[in-house]
Amino acid sequence: MSNLDLADGLRMMQQAGEGGYFGHEAHLRFAWTVLEETDDVEDAERVTCLTIRHAADIGGNPAKYHATVTMFWIRLLAHLREAHPDVTSVGQMLDVYPPLGDPSLPERHWSNLDSEESKTSWVDPDLIPLP
Repeated sequence: MSNLDLADGLRMMQQAGEGGYFGHEAHLRFAWTVLEETDDVEDAERVTCLTIRHAADIGGNPAKYHATVTMFWIRLLAHLREAHPDVTSVGQMLDVYPPLGDPSLPERHWSNLDSEESKTSWVDPDLIPLP
C-alpha cells in the first residue's frame, strides 16, 4: 500500500478538475491519476474514496458520496487500462470505450444503488457482473 493520503488525493483532484467544474470527465481524470500513483486497485479505492468523501463533506453535501459507485469507476478504469495498455489518457480511453463517458453506466449493473449499504460500502452488482 502506498503512503498517499488525503492531501495527495486533494492535489490530484485539483489537477483533474483543472480549476473548473468537477464533472464526470474530471472524476475520470482524477481516478486515472490515482491509479497511476497508487500501488494497486485497492489502494486506489482507498485514496479515491477518502478524497471524494472529504470533498462531499466540506462541500456541505455528504450524502453525495457513494462508495459503490466510486469503487465501480476505479475498478472499471483499472480493467480498461489493463485491457488497453497502449492507451495513455482518459480522452483516448473514451475513444476506445465510449460507455466510459456515460455517468449512468453503474445503473446498468445495479438495481439497488439507492440502498444505504451501497452508499456506504461496496455491494456486488446484481444485474450485470463486472469484468
